[in-house]
Amino acid sequence: MQLTNNDIFTFDGTPKNDNWRPVDVDWLVVEGETPTNKPDIAAWGAMSLAIPIALQKVFELTLKGGCEFLPLNLNGESWFALNILGQQVAINEEHTELNFKNGRVNRVRRFKKLVLSKGAIQQSGLFKVKGAGIFTFCTDQKDGLYDLVKQHNLKGLKFTEVNAV
Repeated sequence: MQLTNNDIFTFDGTPKNDNWRPVDVDWLVVEGETPTNKPDIAAWGAMSLAIPIALQKVFELTLKGGCEFLPLNLNGESWFALNILGQQVAINEEHTELNFKNGRVNRVRRFKKLVLSKGAIQQSGLFKVKGAGIFTFCTDQKDGLYDLVKQHNLKGLKFTEVNAV
């Protein structure tokens, strides 16, 4: 998070570019766990992805205005945090199963089974789903993020399939 003019910037789907200033960041190093090879795409906190400047143009074409590219300074290298704009209302209530614990929806793991409605998804590049927490989604459509990562053999992302009807 970045504190500027008493505003805490969180990646909640609202634009940040107008008030953003470049942020100095460093790799998180955990002895015995940190890989020696740096990823092409990195997590920045729990809610954002970061990419190097070399990937900006190809990501802009793929994400088609669904993201802002917010400057980061990673040890002297130019990187960008991806601020995903907006949220899709796409959870299929009929097929989704919530995970209950002590009679309430579990706060840590909300879903036993998450199902999205294909027809409700407007953005194929990269998107958030209202009610799905901090998860980030993409589709496997041609020329989408999944396709981009596979075509360019980019490292740093793990894809998990979500059911869609």
